[in-house]
Amino acid sequence: MYPGAALALINGVPVIGARFQDRKRALTEVRDLTEQVARCVRAGSQAAVRVGFQPRADGCFTMELSGGGKNIAIPGVDELMLRRFRKAYDAKKMFVLTCFVDEGAGAPQSLVVSDGLGVVVYKPCKALRL
Repeated sequence: MYPGAALALINGVPVIGARFQDRKRALTEVRDLTEQVARCVRAGSQAAVRVGFQPRADGCFTMELSGGGKNIAIPGVDELMLRRFRKAYDAKKMFVLTCFVDEGAGAPQSLVVSDGLGVVVYKPCKALRL
């Protein structure tokens, strides 16, 4: 379980993940996350990932990702964040799962931008009949 969540839109693509105060811990967590995903997906194959949001008693949501026998829960997603995420995810048919670091004033920084660390999750598309 992570302390909270953050969301950024980069070129319209939603980037979401756990939010940390300590950069070293955020780097450790995002590397562990990418290793977990790599173990679940065999080379050249695709794994199905279920993305869901569960309401919490405090009015926020927990983002839950499950697939390949692994579960990831990211609490602290507020309603505005959830709406922005869903709108962008539906439009781009993908999102990036990463970690964020609060480094002083301003918005938390995504490790996708600063270090290139994260996992891309594509939304399944309906098959076209020709």
